[in-house]
Amino acid sequence: MIGAYYAYTPQKTFEEFESDIQRFLQEGFQSAISLELLKPHNLVPSLASFVVAQAQEVAARVSNGRFRPVLPRFLSRTDMFRKVLTRKLFPGRTLSSTRRQNLDVVIGACELRLGEAFRFGNRCSGSWRLGTMVNGDVPVAFAVAASAAYPIFLPAFDRRWKFCLNGVETEKRVVLTDGGIYDNLGVQTLEPGRDSRFSLHNFPCENLVVCNAGLGQESGDAIPMGFLSRVQRSFEIIHRRVQDSTMKRLHHLKSSGLIRGFAMPYLGQQDAALPVKIEALIPREDVVEYPTDFAAMPTEWIEKLSGRGEQLTRALVKEYLSYLLEENTGANKSPEATPGISMQ
Repeated sequence: MIGAYYAYTPQKTFEEFESDIQRFLQEGFQSAISLELLKPHNLVPSLASFVVAQAQEVAARVSNGRFRPVLPRFLSRTDMFRKVLTRKLFPGRTLSSTRRQNLDVVIGACELRLGEAFRFGNRCSGSWRLGTMVNGDVPVAFAVAASAAYPIFLPAFDRRWKFCLNGVETEKRVVLTDGGIYDNLGVQTLEPGRDSRFSLHNFPCENLVVCNAGLGQESGDAIPMGFLSRVQRSFEIIHRRVQDSTMKRLHHLKSSGLIRGFAMPYLGQQDAALPVKIEALIPREDVVEYPTDFAAMPTEWIEKLSGRGEQLTRALVKEYLSYLLEENTGANKSPEATPGISMQ
């Protein structure tokens, strides 16, 4: 959401962008989503869609997979999120809309039927097995909502779209959920050596700044007893393991000379393991347990989270990508120089 808002508000200064984001976080999205859902023209079809989806799920399980759900889930809480994003952040914006410094933007989702990455972009949208969307200039709000549809709490988008693969147009059903399931750090499209036969998006980069909001090592305080808590903890563990493999991949790319360097500001970074001492660092234990649930955020927490993020980013870029600061004649070069944004 934040990355897309930065890219698709070229008319705003960085200070205006930052002020807007703080306001959005202070207001949160839970109340707006709930109010949108309670509107009669949304509530009734959403309930009907939920009942139909659950009935088809039961039928599929009872028939041991012989019955396949044919009716799509046409309206859900995720659609309410999309409507709120359209109204508050991205009115009239589609993926091809004017972008800050003409950035190339990739917003990642995960396609649940095929179990692969599905990426939206200003150049094209789709996946390597489905092909390129024929009408892929979707609203930015839709792409952002799909990328943030955390599967335990927000239903996946269920749509039928036309795709072109090897010159043949075919209508396909897609089920889209949180992009973090497949590529949580959003770096795959930036890796060198990607085969265009298996990827619609290729933006090889020599230097990467990878922002990671992961929590890192668990405290061990959680005791998942119920079904939902067990499922959530299991999902979080798998999620973290996928992140760990991506981190190892970054180190491999660096050690093999395929990229020049990278810096990864990491919310859950163990402070004692930092390569440099950061004065007045906001400690990990002060922020690591804060939930990411779209609730309204107190100013104190916004300052803590963004403050730690800025401290880590500045220190790690200076430590691992110092040559970039020198090449660009100083560390205060405007963020407008960013060549591209890839978001999960």
